[in-house]
Amino acid sequence: MVSLRETFATSILTPQNFGALSASYDFTINPYAGCAFGCSYCYVPKFPNARHLPSEWGKWVEVKVNAPELLHRDRQKAFGSRIFFSSATDPYQYLELKYRLSRRCLQQLIEYPPAKLTMHTRSHLMLQDIDLLKAFGNKLSVGVSFTTDDESVRKEFEPDAPSLKRRLELIRKLREHNIAVYASIAPLLPCDPERLYRLLSPFIDKAWVDTMHWTEANTNPWLLKKYEQFFAPSQYQQITKDLRSKFSLDAKRQASEATFANKKQSADVTDIQLCRQLKIL
Repeated sequence: MVSLRETFATSILTPQNFGALSASYDFTINPYAGCAFGCSYCYVPKFPNARHLPSEWGKWVEVKVNAPELLHRDRQKAFGSRIFFSSATDPYQYLELKYRLSRRCLQQLIEYPPAKLTMHTRSHLMLQDIDLLKAFGNKLSVGVSFTTDDESVRKEFEPDAPSLKRRLELIRKLREHNIAVYASIAPLLPCDPERLYRLLSPFIDKAWVDTMHWTEANTNPWLLKKYEQFFAPSQYQQITKDLRSKFSLDAKRQASEATFANKKQSADVTDIQLCRQLKIL
């Protein structure tokens, strides 16, 4: 059972003066605090929180009910800036069906558009806002979390998050609407790396591949023991490096030759057969 609390925030644009996002973004937007998806490997619990223990991650969400109004108030800051939406929650967790905070924030950003907008999710609910997303044109890119090719592994590490099938549907639909999409394979979970590459490569512009960090904050440490062979440091680093290289070569090749149309044609030939092979359709 997730504990829900409605709050009135004092700000919604968080300046990125330091940290991993600071080189590429001016602000982050998080219309929710906490996340009901509760992925066991999430890095957010490592940050101090006065009201919740790290072990409670996934069991509470705070809804910033005035997020769109705050964004309207700070529209001059948002206009022409670089925004990452969202860095510490999933903007399309299932509560979005009730509150529509992410949608309403997008409506504000359309009126006062940033120079760059990156959205990050693992939820197919984003498709409900495809009309708004298209309005940003080439200012927008979407990162979709896709950490394994194995649905059973997904259920262990991300039991309350959307299925791989749903995420692949999201990626394909974004591609069909000419929205730049990349895969966030971070952290890389137990998988068949070659199959994971074959599954995603027809549909994405690029991929971010990384290992699992901050394992001390993992809410299901027994999973690290269960898959200790996969996570063995030398092997894990090599798998991650090899997969990163494959996607990097793809990105370079796309930059020099393919348009969205060429990419889609390639996807149409292989997608159904491959998805059935991987048993996620």
